[in-house]
Amino acid sequence: MARKTREESENTKTMILKSALDCFYEKGFSRTTFEDIALRINLTKGAVYWHFKNKAELLAALIRQRVSQNREAIGNRYISPRSIAELREFFRHEAEHIEKSPEVRKFIFFTQFQVEWSDGIFNQVQAQTGEIHDFHFKKAKQALTAAKKNGEISAQTDIPMVCTLIVGIWRGLINTYICKEVTFDLSQAFLEGFDAVIEKNQKLKG
Repeated sequence: MARKTREESENTKTMILKSALDCFYEKGFSRTTFEDIALRINLTKGAVYWHFKNKAELLAALIRQRVSQNREAIGNRYISPRSIAELREFFRHEAEHIEKSPEVRKFIFFTQFQVEWSDGIFNQVQAQTGEIHDFHFKKAKQALTAAKKNGEISAQTDIPMVCTLIVGIWRGLINTYICKEVTFDLSQAFLEGFDAVIEKNQKLKG
């Protein structure tokens, strides 16, 4: 019985997160209430509050869920890149996942453009998702540190700066892609930028 109750609780939580994303996407973060989220899936507002104390906590749970699903879709073999080639594949697979998944694009659009990121909300969410916030920077740093050690890139490479460039290209292209400002192949565009940054630091070896 206890196991069934836990499963039912997790299923309800999943339903709430799905409803929340849909409501946030359609109405915006600030205009969505727990009552909106509950009515969409025939729950009481109290049932939503039982799982989440406030919208910031719910948003943090949405972010953790999406990151977990993305990692599963991309595959664990790409989550810990130890070379430039593996880092390139990590970003390529994530870009292709974004291109193929409307749900992922909806999530990115919502978090980037429909959340009023006040200091209060940002700090509450970051407190629960701190390890996720700089995820791409950490992956780049991990791979480039190994690449520098094994001679793939110059010993003079400024790794934090290169990581900043790579992640900046990544985030900028995603925002442009999600907003549909121009039509382009996300994975191809990112790889061209990535290769240009890496090539510059490989040439420094000479």
